[in-house]
Amino acid sequence: MNSNFEYRKFAIMYVDDEAQTISNFKAYFSDTFDVVVASSGEEAWQLFSANQDRFAVVMTDQRMPSSSGVELLEKVRAARPRVIRILATAYSDLDAAIAAVNEGAIYKYVPKPWDPPILEMLLKRAMEFFLVQRELDSLMREKMAAMQRLMMTDRLLSLGIFAAGLNHHIRNSLTAIKTFLDLAPFQLQQENVNIEQLRNPNYWRDFYETVQSQMGKIVTLLGDINEIPEPAGVSLGDTVVVDDVIVNASETNRGAFIAKGIKLDFVSGKVPAICGNRALLDKGLNLLLADELANVPEGGKITVKTSLAKDATGEDGIKIEVVDNGPGLSADNVNCIFDPFFVRRDNPAEYGLNLLTCFFIVYHHSGSMSVSQSAEGGAHFEIFLPFQPNRQNPKQAQAYLDRIFELEKAWEKMLVGY
Repeated sequence: MNSNFEYRKFAIMYVDDEAQTISNFKAYFSDTFDVVVASSGEEAWQLFSANQDRFAVVMTDQRMPSSSGVELLEKVRAARPRVIRILATAYSDLDAAIAAVNEGAIYKYVPKPWDPPILEMLLKRAMEFFLVQRELDSLMREKMAAMQRLMMTDRLLSLGIFAAGLNHHIRNSLTAIKTFLDLAPFQLQQENVNIEQLRNPNYWRDFYETVQSQMGKIVTLLGDINEIPEPAGVSLGDTVVVDDVIVNASETNRGAFIAKGIKLDFVSGKVPAICGNRALLDKGLNLLLADELANVPEGGKITVKTSLAKDATGEDGIKIEVVDNGPGLSADNVNCIFDPFFVRRDNPAEYGLNLLTCFFIVYHHSGSMSVSQSAEGGAHFEIFLPFQPNRQNPKQAQAYLDRIFELEKAWEKMLVGY
């Protein structure tokens, strides 16, 4: 933010029951500000309530027929605390003005009749104060969002590393157990044991088949876990048309969606190609659709969209949105949906490995992936993929710091009244 403030970016409301004063205010200040006028507190509140985001400053006369200016400003403060509130009052109302200042209802009070040049300077300072605090609020939101993304990414990276280590140790033990099971029938033959001569041969057959089946599932699960944190050295030099990736993933899973009666719509934003790894992105979109297939009920609906977008740092790229009308997500579910063994539905066979692997594929492309509740009550996934993964942009960080320092200086000046 520079020193050239946009004084017409937001409106100033002036309230007075004297028609001539309203006319004078508009004549003096309409060239500099976006001026909205009202002749009573009730009219002013209706205008303000209709579009609260439009106004930066509300200035009102204290003495009006039906309600006082302080009453109006207290309502404005309750609705929009950041709006700058100014009270115009005659000296006979000075006690009311002082009380309003002390109670925090107003930012400044102006004696009547007001002097146009002095009032113009005051209105400029008020508008600047509003713009600076708004920018500071925006920066704070950016910082909190960045911290939240950093914490989630760090947590998921830790989960991936933990999963890889766990996979290594469990696989070693299971290898020994599986080898023993595979050799068991051969050893029985060596011992001349006829299973049909056992008292309950069906039990031992069922036992052996069940153990082998469950061992196979565990080995497959460990294989999926092993792929989560990979790969570190994969080339990201492919030219990837993301719309084509989505179409291929949709076609791959179309039979399963039809069998379950789920409608799958794709709304293409005709976005440009990006740099990345085509095989990884194919896998990521297939895993995401597979997770949707497992969690969206029969007869449900899934919509996939692509569009141009920017991330929180201003990086250009594309956004992929996957929206369903499935079972929905509580606040707790949103926070843990990328955990490797989280299940959205009451089906313990459907682990959350698909989403965690998809998250890591997006992460390896320098992108981001988040989930929230959709308007229809289901899940709303958003994936951002930059055009150029791993591209460093130190200018963005420096520009962010410059904005903070400029705003801090402006804030200090305004607090001391210039």
